[in-house]
Amino acid sequence: MTEAETRKLIDAQLLSAGWSVNNRAHVSLESKIGPSGITDYRLHDADGTILAIIEAKKFSRAARDGEPQLRDYIQATTATQPYPPFGFLANGQEIHFVESPGHAPRRVAGFFPAVDLIRLRHIRIEAIPMSSLPIRLDIVDRAYQHEAARRTAEAFDIGRRHALLVMATGTGKTRTIMALIDLCLRANAARRVLFVADRDELVKQALDDGFKAFLPDEPSARVLGYKIDPDKRLYVATEQTMRDCYRKFSPSAFDLIIIDEAHRSIFNRFTEVIDYFDARIIGLTATPAQYLDRDSFRAFRCEANVPTFLYPYETAVTEGYLADYTLYQAQTGFQRNGIRGLNLSDEHRQSLTARGIDPDEIDYHADDIGIVGFDCTSCRKPDSARSHCSAVTAITWTGRSRLDSMLDAARRRFR
Repeated sequence: MTEAETRKLIDAQLLSAGWSVNNRAHVSLESKIGPSGITDYRLHDADGTILAIIEAKKFSRAARDGEPQLRDYIQATTATQPYPPFGFLANGQEIHFVESPGHAPRRVAGFFPAVDLIRLRHIRIEAIPMSSLPIRLDIVDRAYQHEAARRTAEAFDIGRRHALLVMATGTGKTRTIMALIDLCLRANAARRVLFVADRDELVKQALDDGFKAFLPDEPSARVLGYKIDPDKRLYVATEQTMRDCYRKFSPSAFDLIIIDEAHRSIFNRFTEVIDYFDARIIGLTATPAQYLDRDSFRAFRCEANVPTFLYPYETAVTEGYLADYTLYQAQTGFQRNGIRGLNLSDEHRQSLTARGIDPDEIDYHADDIGIVGFDCTSCRKPDSARSHCSAVTAITWTGRSRLDSMLDAARRRFR
């Protein structure tokens, strides 16, 4: 492929990001810079300021081969305007983004629109270290929650772009992440945030009990496949919605993305969405670190399989924030007495007959049926009283109905 043919590919990629090479007020081609340099593309703000410089190479060459030239052009341009431009390296198939002269190029899914580059420029100019700001006590007031926020802030301050928080269920992951988002906003480290969860209930919780409760002055909205409000700062979405519509956003649409139940996201095709966006990523999970797959640590760039912050169930129990649990094994009537065709209901006998099975031949001893235990996990106890509650999980809807009847009977007995 010739250089001219490669340029056509790059022109099309620019157009998909809102940059038309036919509009010379916004895109200038082969412009002289410095004593002998020629930039391939320059992207301009409305006032003529150069937002970004693109160094293009032929399709057959590596895009990053142009890095030395690009850095020379960025340095020369910085001497002629108040702020250094961003940089892109492209060859028609790969695009790499240079955020600032001190940052290494990172591969991105496409060129950034003007509105995103302007937002990123404001962040680069106005951002201060997140760790220099106090954490809001009205959001989180526990030492481990503060430590989680601090460790993540320090990681971002030194240039890391991924973090993984492993915190036991009931220890306040939602509050902790809201404190972190607040920290990012006040430090001007982020202006657009996306919270993603795999279940509708978690998305509603993040919007209503998170954003609206603790960050009420920040415009927030839920991402719906058929309706996306571009003027908000805080967004929530289900993974399914984002899988269906993520390409309606630019790769640079968000500065920070939080992924709840992150250990599941890397196994359900959501990595394609994660890789599309050029944003800082925070993963949240309650799964104990020893049970996390290596791919989970790799996805969030955790060295030596160590998460950014770990607060396990055992520590939460020891420190009095969670109540311990006991495991109760229960057996159903079938498990105690077996299954005999003579004892089945008429409905079950008719169902078996319809499937070509003689119900009178059904005769299973209790020992032939596997024992199933119910997992009972204690919930967090209130500070004012040492009360306990348990969550009981049934395997089938029929089992759930029977459990409801059993629990109702128990409540009447012990009321």
